[in-house]
Amino acid sequence: MHQLRSVFSRRQQPGKDSAGNSLDNSMNTADTATTDTGGDGATSGTVDASCPFLGHRYYEPVRELFRTTLGQVYLARNKDTGQEVVIKMIERGPAVSKHVESELLIHRKCTGHTNIVQLIEVFLTQRYLAIVLEYAPGGDLLDYVQSKDHLSEDEARWFFQQLAVGLAYFHNLGVDNRELNLNNKLLTGEATRPVLKINDFTYSKSEQINSDPNSALGSLPYTAPEVLSNTMKHGHQADVWSLGVALYKMSVGLYPFERLEDSADARTAVQNVLSRIARVEYQIPDNMSKELQDLLGRMLVKDPGQRISMPGIMSHAWFQKNMPAGLEDLNTRVDPEGAARQSEDEVRSVVREAQGSMRVIDADNIDEMADDILAEEEADDLLEELSLTRDYASGQMQL
Repeated sequence: MHQLRSVFSRRQQPGKDSAGNSLDNSMNTADTATTDTGGDGATSGTVDASCPFLGHRYYEPVRELFRTTLGQVYLARNKDTGQEVVIKMIERGPAVSKHVESELLIHRKCTGHTNIVQLIEVFLTQRYLAIVLEYAPGGDLLDYVQSKDHLSEDEARWFFQQLAVGLAYFHNLGVDNRELNLNNKLLTGEATRPVLKINDFTYSKSEQINSDPNSALGSLPYTAPEVLSNTMKHGHQADVWSLGVALYKMSVGLYPFERLEDSADARTAVQNVLSRIARVEYQIPDNMSKELQDLLGRMLVKDPGQRISMPGIMSHAWFQKNMPAGLEDLNTRVDPEGAARQSEDEVRSVVREAQGSMRVIDADNIDEMADDILAEEEADDLLEELSLTRDYASGQMQL
């Protein structure tokens, strides 16, 4: 069966550390993000001497944002320019899989696009592959929408136009986004009209890079019927479906295939959502403009062959209204080769070195390595990560 991540409107709330601070697991998150730094009772968000890139020539840590089983994620600052960046650490060795390599190569191909989080560079520390990313301090679009319950058509269009242009750029490169949802779309910090940044390339599939575009991955509320039925032939049209779900969510405040009563029981809710997606059972509110009703009706179509195309979306009357200056032809002006700091071969070389150079365990360093691991994460926490209950609570489930 397909592995799908359940993301409902009543979003899972992050946990708390010993100081009562929220824990956030977004890879590139807002200034308020904090994290539990271990079992020593320290307040979250601090940086200690174990930071893997402490003393780096160009980057200095500002604070640790959060930790994963693969490594840490830091907010950092360029020493020369003062620019804040996010640095994601992935432990060298098996954790640096072919999927990480393909993700980075796809991300590099998007360098220079205003609506895509920028991959700045990759480098190695003794123990980690470091991925340096653009920092978007405005939080994610899902939180933004839910803070307002739903958006006006004009504001929804502002974000949708940017999201559609970014998605069209992916498609022009031969890439299916495959992870199109609101909680990995980040915002700049402007108080009004923030710029949208597409983030997280974990499930992107490219026709030119070694990956399977027909594999079915994604978030449950955004999943197209052909993905559920395992009949998908072209990932671009599945992206169009997900884009329609995102537009509906921004405009209505609920996903099209969920109902308020679904929140009572998780298993029943999943079954109901799957059933409604398969039947394409949703309602469009009467208070929507006729143009928006028409666009949604063309996007949320069961037959991918009858679904509107990306060019069709971008020429639609609702989409064209109040088009920001320079956005419509943005994709023709992106120059990744001119904007990228590292060539594709340089990125690939760094990743390949990280894949094959995990520290060798021998009698001389085994105690040191054990101390390093337990300094980063308590043994009890490591065991708890194996708990099926924890995985279920975080929204991970097999269908």
